[in-house]
Amino acid sequence: MSQADNHSHTGPGAAGTISGREDFMRNIASKLGRSAPMTTPPERLVTGVPEPYAARRTTVQERIDQFSANWSALTGTVWTARAADAADAVPACARRVCAERGIDRVSRWDHPDLAALPLDDALAADGIAVVPWRADGAADADAETGAAPGSAWIARSPLLRATERCRLGIVWADYAIANTGTLVLLAHGGRGRSVSLLTDTLLAVVPADRIVTRMGEAFEAIRRDYPEAAAMPSSINLITGPSRSADIENDLTIGIHGPGSVYAVILET
Repeated sequence: MSQADNHSHTGPGAAGTISGREDFMRNIASKLGRSAPMTTPPERLVTGVPEPYAARRTTVQERIDQFSANWSALTGTVWTARAADAADAVPACARRVCAERGIDRVSRWDHPDLAALPLDDALAADGIAVVPWRADGAADADAETGAAPGSAWIARSPLLRATERCRLGIVWADYAIANTGTLVLLAHGGRGRSVSLLTDTLLAVVPADRIVTRMGEAFEAIRRDYPEAAAMPSSINLITGPSRSADIENDLTIGIHGPGSVYAVILET
């Protein structure tokens, strides 16, 4: 190897190549029609959502239709029911999902609106065990599966072990975003994120009056709901259709990091 081969390149590279930060920035500036890189950031005359977009108003029915269309486009299933019929409609939908997918164990949020429905009794009538995600971490269902004593899995909480064995998670959406078909789930207390992450199927109950047009509205509502930082949920989970994962070659796989099948029941007032 010659002495020249040991030298590092700090200036312009060979024809067609770029080396060094300054060369890189000059190249970007030239692509933008500038003679040299800017030395100060450009002035921002407008911040936030563009006015025409922020000013757009939609009806409840328009938001229902848009959410349903986007959720369905993502291969999700949508059902609608009157809120007054929730006691019959939600258990019926849960039983249908379990029957179609051969599910015999269900985890659900310990949400007061879910707990008020005869959901557990309806599933129990079909021989389906229900594991409520309780804030105190208690689990009614036996979580042991014969794992070796002292194993990492046995060391986990009984509630988490019980939820890991459930194939359907049932949640009550805090908000839903119409223009992206997204569920907004706030994890705290009896509303553990594991219910929507560990199960291979998800069923979300979505009150129609909690569907907003765009994501910014959902975050604004969360700030109103939780004005104190100390009271904020431990996480804000945005779920847009089934879990999707792709590697560097864009090979898409469904259901690796969350449910592979998703259902939503919209309760209209």
